[in-house]
Amino acid sequence: MAQRKTHSLSVELLGAQTIAGINYDSRFKGNSGLGYRVGLGYGYGNTSGLFDQKINGVGVPLELNYLLGKKNSKLELGFGASLGVYQVKETIGYVEDTWWYPGGENTDETSLKTYFYTSSRTQFGYFFFGDIGYRYQRPNGFMFRVGVSPSFNFGDKYGLSKAAFFPYIGFGWSF
Repeated sequence: MAQRKTHSLSVELLGAQTIAGINYDSRFKGNSGLGYRVGLGYGYGNTSGLFDQKINGVGVPLELNYLLGKKNSKLELGFGASLGVYQVKETIGYVEDTWWYPGGENTDETSLKTYFYTSSRTQFGYFFFGDIGYRYQRPNGFMFRVGVSPSFNFGDKYGLSKAAFFPYIGFGWSF
């Protein structure tokens, strides 16, 4: 008799969702081995450097994963991409030299004045991620997963940056 494949619905915090999201996960056969995950999540990010950038939006993580283990406790390994639409707000500061003459004298002293420019746009964004973690999953019933999600992009204008090793935790139900 062939094993019935396991499906699950779960809520995830952090990880590929960045903040929070919901996932559908399925095995191709049984309760272990190769499977896939599709999700919908909300992400928010804040970076600073030459300019400050705030990013928030909705992403769709797509992943192929593999569960190693015979019983309910499993090693979870996965690789995927999160694609989404994000609102990007940037604040850029620039410094301008202004010449001034204290007391009307003709001296070469300068004063630095900083100006800030803020822009906002909606854009497509992506990042690739992996999952390395522990999953407790019965064929039917409670499901739990925890681990780290390393991420990267190709550095182009659509690539979103996030921490190199982002933790994740998820709770759900297998059926």
